[in-house]
Order: sequence, then C-alpha cells, then structure tokens
Amino acid sequence: MFNRILGSLALAASLTASAGATEFPTKPVQLVVPYSPGGLTDNLARRYAEQLAAAWKQPVVVENKPGAGSAIGAGNVARSAPDGYTVLLGSVGMVTNPLLLKKMPYDPESLVPLALVALAPNVLYVHPSVPATNVKELVEYAKKNPGHLSFASSGVGSSPHLAAELFATKTGIDVIQVPYKGTGPAIADFLGGQVNAYFDTMQSMKYAKDGSIRALAITTKQRIAEAPDLPTVEESGVAPGVISSSWFGFFVPASTPADVQQQIMQAIRRIAEDKEMKTVVSTMGLIPEFMDQAQFKQFTNDETVKWRNVIETQKISIN
Repeated sequence: MFNRILGSLALAASLTASAGATEFPTKPVQLVVPYSPGGLTDNLARRYAEQLAAAWKQPVVVENKPGAGSAIGAGNVARSAPDGYTVLLGSVGMVTNPLLLKKMPYDPESLVPLALVALAPNVLYVHPSVPATNVKELVEYAKKNPGHLSFASSGVGSSPHLAAELFATKTGIDVIQVPYKGTGPAIADFLGGQVNAYFDTMQSMKYAKDGSIRALAITTKQRIAEAPDLPTVEESGVAPGVISSSWFGFFVPASTPADVQQQIMQAIRRIAEDKEMKTVVSTMGLIPEFMDQAQFKQFTNDETVKWRNVIETQKISIN
C-alpha cells in the first residue's frame, strides 16, 4: 500500500513537472547576428539556424544588426521579450565592449551566456619583409627597432587588435596599431606590405601556404590538430600568457525562463556535437568546442578579467 502511494506521488510529481514545462518553440525564432552579412559569425549563425529550424520544426530567421562593435545587435536582444524567441550569437565583443565603450547602449547584465560552440584562435602572421621566422626573432627585431613593427586589425577593440596588445604587454615591446574598418581592408594592406604583422584566424593560413605571408605561431595553450606543425606563441619562451581566441556563443535575455534556456541549450548541444556539424565548423577555419551554460559563464568571466587587464594597461578605449 505504502509503495503504491509513493509510486502515485512520484507519477503525480512527474506529470506536474511536465505540465509546468514551457512548450518551446511554438512560433518562429529570431537569431540576431551583431555583425554584417558574410563574416564568420554570420556564416556560423546561418548553419545553426538551418539545423535548429529542422530540429524545432519552426523557422529560425537570421537578422543582421551590426554596429558599435556588436553592441547594437546585443542591445536589440537585451531589450527583446525574455521568452527565448530572440537569441543572439555573440563573440568576444560581449565581454570587451563594456570595458571599451564609454557608454553602453544596454545593461550587460541583461543578457546571459547560454552555450559556446566554436573558437577561432589567433595566429601570429608576419609579412615576408620582416626578418623573423619565429616569435623569439620577432620580439628581438621589435626591441632592436622600436616603432618599426606595425600590426593591422579589423578595428579598435577587435580580437586581432586586443591580441596584438596582449602580445605587446607580455613581451614588453612597442607596436604600432593600424585599425581598419573590417577584415578585408586589413588583410589587403597586410598582403601588400603596408603593415607588417597581423593576428588573424586560421582563415589566413591559405596565404601562408602560398608564401604571401609567414605564420609564426598560434595563440592556444597547446598545438592544434588542424595545424600540428604550427607552434604556440608560448613555446617561444618570450611571450608567456599569450592565449587569445575569438569565440562564438549564444546569449538570451537574462529573464528568459530557466526551462526555456535549458531547452535551447540542449538543442544547440546536439547540433554542436554532431560529427557533420563539427566538420562544417572546421572547414570555416574554426575549432568546434561546446561549453554548456555553466562552463560558458565561467569562460566569459575569465575573458573579462584577462581583457580588462590588457585594456587598462594599454589605455584602450572607443569614443
């Protein structure tokens, strides 16, 4: 009798929990990309949108809302209804913008990390005109020729810019920062020799393979399978702590119901861990890496500490 009562109570609790769970989604979902169409974030978002739409049997519409280093798009999501139907695919700007911008267009606490899905480690590239074939030689060259080493970047506060500043901080060298309005113009001038160094993603390895530029090292803790012969910056022995990656992760308004957050995160997890999706992400020059909500929150906290130190030390700001 007692066991039957316990069984009935357990079943009732299960049914109550199921009844209390929010059915999601029941209508189209908007996936906001805070950058222009055609870039890495946009391409990755469209891949995930296709897979999420198939899994949910609901349209997932990608909306590009660029501006202010991703703060415009992020603010759009922060001000949206906290119901899971507006999701952001953000990058490193999510932690650096509050440190760089004098006035944020939204409260950073109004968005919560949900899941990280990919990393884009920076590779230290130099133009062939630079007399350095490894990181140690580059640092020695910079110290012997102050004011001669210039780094291109896709904009102030961008991942390439901050990676160069981190490198300068850790090695004690002076570098000239040359910010461009986007990756395309930065690469064009770098290839042409107008600037002589650049921290970019694995996408630029194609130029290194044809001899247009020279890849010296990657900013990961260990060498990566995609480029096993490429040493890490730390291996040089002259640049400790130069670990720098752009990254890609999903965010939702902080007040989104917990069960909806979990449903979205689990759907993203299934896609991120799919073998075919991992291949797709790798062909984009990214490293597939899934972090659940707890891991991603800790990751963004660590990123904030690291970049705050660099930004304050180098006195970087965006007007």
